[in-house]
Amino acid sequence: MKLWRIVREKKYLLRIFLWINCMILLILLPFSSLIYVNVEKNMFQSEYEGSQKLLSQMKYNIDYLDTMISKLTFSTYGNNDVKALMYLNDEETYDHMNTINKLNATVVANYPFVQSVYVYNNHKKMYYSTFGELYHKDAELDKVLAQNAPIIPLKAIVRKMQTGGTTAGPTYDTVLSYVMFENVDAKGVMDGAIILNVKLDWLVDNIRTINQFDARTQSDLYILDNKNQFIETDTNQMIAENPSAVTIKRAFETSVSQERMHAGESAGFYETEVNGDKLIVSYIYLEKTGWTLLEAKPYKEVYANLKQLMDTIVIITGAVFVGALLLTLSVSRGIYKPVRRLIEQTSPGGAGKEGFLKPGVKDEFSYLTEVYQKSREQLYEYNLEKNNNTSIMKIYFLKKLMADSYSMNAAEFEDVLRQLNDALTKDKPFIICVLRIDEYKKFLSHKSLAERELLRFAIANVTTDALSQISVAQTVDMKDDSLTILLNTADSQENAVEQVEQAIREAQNYMEKHYHITFTATVSTIISEYTAIAAAYNETLANSSYRYVFGTKSVITQAHIDANIENVDIEHVLGMVSKFTDAVPKGHAAKTEERLRELFSQIRQLDYGSIMLVSMQVVHHLKMTIFEMNRTSKEPIAVPARLMSRELYEEETIEQFEGLLLEAVRAIHSEGEEKGIQGNQVVADTIKEIIDSNYFDSSLSAASISDMMRLPAYKLSKIAKIHLGMSIPEYINQVKLHKAVEWMENSKLSIQEIMQRVGVENESYFYKLFKAKFGMTPREYMAKRMR
Repeated sequence: MKLWRIVREKKYLLRIFLWINCMILLILLPFSSLIYVNVEKNMFQSEYEGSQKLLSQMKYNIDYLDTMISKLTFSTYGNNDVKALMYLNDEETYDHMNTINKLNATVVANYPFVQSVYVYNNHKKMYYSTFGELYHKDAELDKVLAQNAPIIPLKAIVRKMQTGGTTAGPTYDTVLSYVMFENVDAKGVMDGAIILNVKLDWLVDNIRTINQFDARTQSDLYILDNKNQFIETDTNQMIAENPSAVTIKRAFETSVSQERMHAGESAGFYETEVNGDKLIVSYIYLEKTGWTLLEAKPYKEVYANLKQLMDTIVIITGAVFVGALLLTLSVSRGIYKPVRRLIEQTSPGGAGKEGFLKPGVKDEFSYLTEVYQKSREQLYEYNLEKNNNTSIMKIYFLKKLMADSYSMNAAEFEDVLRQLNDALTKDKPFIICVLRIDEYKKFLSHKSLAERELLRFAIANVTTDALSQISVAQTVDMKDDSLTILLNTADSQENAVEQVEQAIREAQNYMEKHYHITFTATVSTIISEYTAIAAAYNETLANSSYRYVFGTKSVITQAHIDANIENVDIEHVLGMVSKFTDAVPKGHAAKTEERLRELFSQIRQLDYGSIMLVSMQVVHHLKMTIFEMNRTSKEPIAVPARLMSRELYEEETIEQFEGLLLEAVRAIHSEGEEKGIQGNQVVADTIKEIIDSNYFDSSLSAASISDMMRLPAYKLSKIAKIHLGMSIPEYINQVKLHKAVEWMENSKLSIQEIMQRVGVENESYFYKLFKAKFGMTPREYMAKRMR
């Protein structure tokens, strides 16, 4: 029980111990493995180099023989008497017969490795031979030539040749046939050729000699032809009938790519097993003949000392690890000592008392984190209360300054400045900046109170820091969508407004990059007299409305406003309104949209009051146009919902306002489609209302909604995907999850209780949906909010 208590109460100590040992293992095991692999690699490389020397010597001898025979074949082919016999059309004469005798006397007799010479005459379809009868028939040669078509001149062909016996019981020898020809007939048959048949006796003797020279190990040597078939070097014992040799050949065909060998990797090795014994097989490819030489050695002979070395490495590794365990225990206790002391100071029972970890706490650091979170929340509440009082007073003094600076005497003004910021002085000109948070409604709905306070503080702090590079600045959070900045500027700074604009843009970029929030700033002109601050503030606040024209994340100055407002006659703009609405009933969508864009390009050049007036006129005239169209239409057009909504006038920019009107115009011009869309919108709204009102019902589904509305399920699904942007089950899950989040943020209910309230019965399914939506589990979400 004591051991179990130590494991349970000192999880972090155990974790340190295990992590250090894992690190030691991660270092020790690769180090030991590296030693073993390097020894194995060096031994393997040594044996491989020995095998390659042997195979390279064989390759040299075979290549030398191939070159010599090729030259002999070529020189024989160039003999005029041979060519005469090769292309003879008439009856043979004594001279022609004498040519064969000369070949027998000069070539066959002088080169002991030459078995026979054939002269092939295509006109007579026969072989003149120095072996056997003059007119020789070699069915095996015909068969081999047909199988190897097209024939490559002077390329050794391994084949069987009948050298004795009877027709019923022939005997064969293995020979190498070298064919030399120049031309072929229309059927691709050689027009005439010389064939030298070479004995394999010399090659067999050469192999046996090399094997005797390499008698230090038990090894077997094999030769494969260009089709990976064994070249039989001993007629009394066929290699192809040896199961071990067959296994080695099959492993070669599986392990070694012919394309790779032909591409330049002509030598290498591979491993295989024969009757349970592991073999190392070295190979080398002979480019001239297309053959492959294989040498197989037993693995146990190559690595006779490797096992002993490996055992030694294992023993040393084990001894080092045991010593590391003892050392790790001492080191872990030393590392854990500060943690133990901290737990003793924060826990009433101390780390040595049983049960200091509460249920749900993973380890000591989780416990310390929980203690820190509680302390942090208490400190945050205290600081919030303290800071709110300071903030309230600053807002009070700033509002007092903005309201009646013109009636203040110098002493009263200086007292207000001291309350705002001691560094501010009345002896220097002032500039006022009004910052407004963009998309404020979204900001309120998507951020928690703590997040909103943090972002407000960040805007104030970052902007103040940027402006402080120019002069003294004091930022006051007005507790609505705005913050107000009062700053001094030097007397000689004629470009102070431009410097302030640049500093604010830097702050805007920083906030957008790091906090993903934007704000619009409005900068006043330089205020020389403090009594004019109130008027300048009111003007600046009014100018902040021009965010509607310049867009979000803009910096608005009086110079920008003056440059934007051109001499545009409002009556002319109202006339363009009439032209636009006159184009709507004609049904020319492109023309109507073009008129609308031209109209708003002119509206943007008006002052703010005129912009709002003309914008309302556009909406009013568009409504009237639709009503007039409905009077004469058999199928009335419903007024687009956006035109009737108050939210239309709550858009922050004229670009958004124009976009909504453009959507409405497009909808009007799609009369037939619009009716279907409007009908479907009613269905979609009803689906949405049913789900919003019955999300807690676990039996709520697409099928139940289909039964309620008496509409086919496939039609409801199609409408939902178009108007809700998702399927009905997806929307049901979305509503349930959002409701669950509301319960998590505004109640102390457990996850199981919240599941019941949103109508989800399967906990694992709820966790899966929640994590897919919010990127974390419900427990992680609740834990994050508690921090």
